Amino acid sequence: MSTPPAWNENPPPYPTPQVPPPARSPRSWLIPLAVIVVIVVVLIAALIATGVVRLGPSSSNAAYETFSQAEGVAAGNSGAVTGGPWFAVFGAGVATPTAVLEPVSNLTSLLATIDCTITWPHGQPSNLDVPSTPSNAATGTAAYWTFGFKNASNVLLIETVSLGSPTALLVANGTACENVVAYLAPFPSAVLDSPEIVSDANSAGGSTFLATYPNATRAWGAIGGIQFGTIASTSPVWEVTYTSCSFPAYSGETGATFNATIAGLTGVVSNSSTHSGACGVTVPSTLIAAVHGVLPALAARKAI
Repeated sequence: MSTPPAWNENPPPYPTPQVPPPARSPRSWLIPLAVIVVIVVVLIAALIATGVVRLGPSSSNAAYETFSQAEGVAAGNSGAVTGGPWFAVFGAGVATPTAVLEPVSNLTSLLATIDCTITWPHGQPSNLDVPSTPSNAATGTAAYWTFGFKNASNVLLIETVSLGSPTALLVANGTACENVVAYLAPFPSAVLDSPEIVSDANSAGGSTFLATYPNATRAWGAIGGIQFGTIASTSPVWEVTYTSCSFPAYSGETGATFNATIAGLTGVVSNSSTHSGACGVTVPSTLIAAVHGVLPALAARKAI
């Protein structure tokens, strides 16, 4: 039997230790992510303030659709918009007890806060509305949905689906705009549909809230995640919001709101709460809260 060589016999050359570059400050990563939050505000403004222009033919027989049904309708309609293929990165539905009508200026004033070039494929509508959804509509369905799609160049397309009928509402591009849209991750195929998500939220306190406020405005929305290049990406996040506030809320109004944050792949409710106080623009918080939920984790990851 041969004797193994001593550990110090003919040692291999050891590489010079490499010092990792200094970590980037968390603040520098929070800046573009904060801009994403602003974009989500504007996109959800489209949800709460559009729909009177119903230009696309309906490809669904259901007036009140789930997330997956409405997303399929919007995706089919997006094929007619130059620049595709388009990939869904967020979606939100709103169910109001009565129809809502408001001027388009409420939307354009928010669009002005984003450094994007906005075009309206079918012209800018003058009046905007959201149709009502009856309280006995199936769980997780809504009369009105808004979806954000992006293409390979990170141009953003906003599609609405109103009572099953899709419309390409607006296209947003420009260098600064596209740099931010690049952080939005497309939905994976395994993302849970709205009926399951809403059922999970109801089990976590939503049903009790709706029993107390049967005429509440209900909204649910999700983001596909936040990504860094083609490697790192967070999982989808859902947010469910119910509010007794009028829609839109008026100055001086008070009311109650229920919120639940839910993992988009597992249905696990990570947070739920009910609170009362002054009414604000409550429905847009559906996705803003979802984005805020991933900011701390992303900042920590990028600080390492």
